[in-house]
This record gives sequence, C-alpha cells and structure tokens, in this order.
Amino acid sequence: MKYLFILDPFEKLHLEADTSLLLMNEALRRGYEVYSCTEFDITRSNSSLFCRARQHKNPLTPAIVEAEPAYNNYDMEEFDLIVIRKDPPFDSSYLTLLLLLLDLRRPWIINNPLSVLRYNEKLAIFLFPEYITETIVTSSLPRILRFIDEVGGRAVLKPLFSCSGRGVLLLQDSDPSLEAVIVSATDGGTEKVMVQRYLSEVTAGETRVFLLEDRPLAVMKKVPAEGSFKANFDFGARGVPHSLTKAESEICRVVGAFCRKEGIILSALDIIGEKLSEFNITSPGLLAESNQVDDACYEEEIIRFATDRSKP
Repeated sequence: MKYLFILDPFEKLHLEADTSLLLMNEALRRGYEVYSCTEFDITRSNSSLFCRARQHKNPLTPAIVEAEPAYNNYDMEEFDLIVIRKDPPFDSSYLTLLLLLLDLRRPWIINNPLSVLRYNEKLAIFLFPEYITETIVTSSLPRILRFIDEVGGRAVLKPLFSCSGRGVLLLQDSDPSLEAVIVSATDGGTEKVMVQRYLSEVTAGETRVFLLEDRPLAVMKKVPAEGSFKANFDFGARGVPHSLTKAESEICRVVGAFCRKEGIILSALDIIGEKLSEFNITSPGLLAESNQVDDACYEEEIIRFATDRSKP
C-alpha cells in the first residue's frame, strides 16, 4: 500500500497531538509506504498531476521539523490512497487543490474532493435543518442586530472559512461596542458570517463525535475553560468521557448516512445542547485527545478501514 498525505507544512502543525501524524505512524507500523507533501508541492502538466513528496520510513515525531527532507517527484496516480489533511482556512489555494484532485482516477481519496468542494463546514449544517438551532448567514449589520434581539440578546458569530474557534465571537446586546464588532467581523458588511443563537449548554461541554464514514468512532465532551464559551482545545478546553444521548445518536445516524452517500470518510460533529453546531469535513482533528480520554488508539481502526477500501 502506498499512502500520500497532503498536509500543511510540519512547522505549522501541533505535532505532539496531531491527527495526521497518528494516521501516518499507524500506516508505517503496518508496513505501508508513507509519503507527504503540501498543496504547494503539487503541479499539473499536460500529461499528469504530480507532486514533489518526501517518503517517511521511520515513525514521525516533532523532530521531523528539524530533519533535512529528501524530495522526489511522483505521478499522483501511483498512490493507492491520498488523504487530504490540509486545515482551513478554505481559501483560493484550498479550492485549487481540490479542483486539481478531481482529475485523478486511480487513488481513493479521503475525503472525496468533490464533497469537500460542495459542503462548507459551517454552511453544511443547513442540510440538517431539523437538528440545528436558530441560525442565519448574512453580512447585514441591521439583520444581525435584529437576530440578536430575536434570540434573547446573545448570539455567536462564526467566520465561514476558518477553524479551531478562530474569529468566533460572543455577541451581546448589552455590549456598547456591538455594532463596531460586527462591522469589523463582516469587513464593513462585505463578508458573510454565520450567527447562531447562543446555547448556554456549551458551558457544560460540547459533544465531539468523530465519524468513520457513517458511524461514531470516538465521542467526548469538550468542556470550555473557566469563563470561556469556546469549547476548543486551542482556547483551553479539556476533554472528558461522554456517551451519546438518544438525540445525539439520531443526529449521528442522519449525518452518517449522508457521509456514506457523499464519500466523506473522516468527519467530526460538534453538538451543543443536542443541536448540531458544526460538521467538520476538511481536516477533522482531536483524535489524539479522544485517544487520551478513552485510553484508545482510534487511528488503528481508521487505517484498517482505509486499507480495506483502497485495496486494488
């Protein structure tokens, strides 16, 4: 088996707890050939799509940042499996990467690049309207102000193309700088943002479900740091064990069926107060944190599944 992982540069990753490294090391443990490249190492020519990649023969550790890389060129049709592990922002470079990958015929790609193109992580929750809280997407200051009033004076604003809680804001009608905050977040009314009812249940924890195609693989609660509303590890949240409620299981069943149909093999759901908050499909993370919470090695099941599916 010959695996290619498309990553952000190693120096930009949190290597001590990176999902990509867990998957790569598990593939190495099984004796597979493991390669990596960035989006900037991929070139389209008249005849082929090829990449400038480095092969990894030893387990990857944070020391990879200091290693002297050795690169070779590879036709991307040579690989059995390509795993897209580039994090947002979902910008023009990310868009171009996915468009190029659509040309490939032989490798199985996780996740299906066409689905990643079609379904924005934030906007995709509108595919499941019965499971989400009150939500709008707009760049209009008056509409956002009216929405905040309609949902009781507090709402959460999210950029559409970022990740890990970056740019997420708590909007409160009592804030004297509220209008200025919204104007800044929407770049003067030119950038659409998502605004959702604030769900107070987040203080007790946001449920993170890592789906392997159509079934829950790992489940935990992400509990925000004291005084914070952001259930993100980058902002001090911690993971605790959790068992899915009946309502959460139903959300996983419905979203999982969609993932199976659309070729989305690795995804992560964030659920607050039994409402679907986000549907992460570009580069879902927190696998190391889930391993720690459950004393597990979930990467073993992922690579086993991927190998069975991608065998010629």
